[in-house]
Amino acid sequence: MASEELLSDGLVLRQVRDEQDVQRYIALNDAVVTGEGAFCDRLLHHHPRTTLDDYSLVEDRRTGQVISTTCLIPWRCRYEDVILETAMLEMVATHPEYRRRGLIRAQVQRFHRMVAERRFDLCIIQGIPFFYRQYGYAYALDHTPSELLLARQIPDRPADISSSYSVRPARLDDAGALAALYERAMSPYSLAVQRSAEYWRYLLEWAGHAVRLVEDARLGCPVGYARVSRRAQGAELWVDESGLTSAEAGMALLLQLKAETAAEAAGEIRLAGSPLDTLVRLGRSLGSTPQPCGQWLLRFPDVAGLLAKIGPVLERRLVRSGYAGLTADLCLNLFREAFVLRFEAGKLSGVEPAGFVDASMGADGGDLCIPPEAFVRLVLGYRSLDELRDAWPDIWVRARSRYLVEALFPRMSACIWMPY
Repeated sequence: MASEELLSDGLVLRQVRDEQDVQRYIALNDAVVTGEGAFCDRLLHHHPRTTLDDYSLVEDRRTGQVISTTCLIPWRCRYEDVILETAMLEMVATHPEYRRRGLIRAQVQRFHRMVAERRFDLCIIQGIPFFYRQYGYAYALDHTPSELLLARQIPDRPADISSSYSVRPARLDDAGALAALYERAMSPYSLAVQRSAEYWRYLLEWAGHAVRLVEDARLGCPVGYARVSRRAQGAELWVDESGLTSAEAGMALLLQLKAETAAEAAGEIRLAGSPLDTLVRLGRSLGSTPQPCGQWLLRFPDVAGLLAKIGPVLERRLVRSGYAGLTADLCLNLFREAFVLRFEAGKLSGVEPAGFVDASMGADGGDLCIPPEAFVRLVLGYRSLDELRDAWPDIWVRARSRYLVEALFPRMSACIWMPY
């Protein structure tokens, strides 16, 4: 998408074209959000999957000033064994003197056109509370859950027992090992972000990720990693991400972190990760306390296309639930639009948009009537039907179809680490 869009008052929306645009893009973000300039710099110059066409800006032709920006960062997410091409909306910034003119709305609309043209399956963003709901985004999937562990809760290693584990800073040539450890750490999850060795090199060389590698001398190989940082003026250690193959390796890491916090009275260590994460489970066994976390905002740009793409997953779920060989139509009504899943002999033969299907009192609204925001949570396995009804009492499911809907869309485990 290379065309320009003329906005009001001499403003134009277009893609970044050259290094001059890059520097103005960086300067705006650095001025609007402290520290975002360096983030923009590494994205624009070093990110392994983006090009200049992924970065949008609004320019004031009267002054030559870049006054608003957004960008599209491509991810790949694994939905069981189906890869979903995912577009992240990022670097959303507007100069204070140009706000409340609809510049972000214009850029989000352009972003969604890019998503449609490039056939992305999913859109994702972390952002201002409530704001992105107006663009069709729904909260689903935990964003960086964590546990608070006090250093004093970590037992000391007995003096007569030496550890066979060592912890060292990761190097660029560890990228392949980190990719393998990451893949193993993600294997318990039904929904996870893919991250290649190329991404790991980017994180180590350009993104400044302070990654530590845990090695086992007995095996002669790495058995885990952790990204560690300091927060709250250095008084709190954060394990921002980890992938460990055993509790023993996790304890070796925790003992090192305990030693690093010995000088602080509080000695607080924050362990980020889902309840399935090895280090989080270890922390809970030692008495850590769960901390509040936010949620990702997600949007399905093409509901029918997404359902068709995850068809192989849905077919396997039929077999596991006792619906093997099913031949039936299932109408999913999102109130403003509905979709019919056609199963023939246990295979998803098609997903057909059905337009508006009346779900008013006395009408046959289909097999499942569910608001779009709740549907996002259901498909991504974040909540069950019963759990969703607490917030959306307008969910209705036909009695004879309930078991089938629950079989097709069960609860799923997810871990969404940002891949950049």
